[in-house]
Amino acid sequence: MKITTIIFDIGRVLNGYGWEEYLKKVVPDPIAYEAVERAVFKNPAWVEHDKGLLSEEEEIRDFVAAAPEYEKEIRAVYDNLGECTWTLDYAVPWILELKEKGYRVYALSNWPKHIYDQRGDKLDFLDLMDGYFLSFQEHLIKPDEKAFLRLTKKYGIEPEEAVFLDDTRENVLAAERLGIHGILFTSQEQAREELKKLGVR
Repeated sequence: MKITTIIFDIGRVLNGYGWEEYLKKVVPDPIAYEAVERAVFKNPAWVEHDKGLLSEEEEIRDFVAAAPEYEKEIRAVYDNLGECTWTLDYAVPWILELKEKGYRVYALSNWPKHIYDQRGDKLDFLDLMDGYFLSFQEHLIKPDEKAFLRLTKKYGIEPEEAVFLDDTRENVLAAERLGIHGILFTSQEQAREELKKLGVR
């Protein structure tokens, strides 16, 4: 079956993502840094927030509950979480290249509303795509297979004609269980080689 559709994850695939430098800037003290890192970025609540079911204040309370003595620092970090992500130079050219070759291009990503609201021009490539699924809008997160099914149904994507690129193995396996070809993304160069094996020009 010929591949007609490319589905991208966003974080660490089309966008860079990392909190270390941002957190050091906001919370330079090493002890406070570790506490806030655990309370925010390593908190299981972080993934749940991707569903977009809570208000910003409710999200903050989740984080503060894990380290109440650092509430001030946690609130300061939360204020500008959008600084933890940035567009990768190859993202727009790659999408345009695939589109010019006739491929349908989509995004399927776990993405929190608070960071989306601070996106600036970091997600402008979404406007170049044929469509996208962001978890906070749909209230579903990968690797829940319902997220993939909602995307394919909404845009009429044939699973066997699609390939999904994600940097998390669990998400790739979920796509493969539904008949979508999967690529565990480690770099653009590696992904291009994997796509070639599937016949993607």
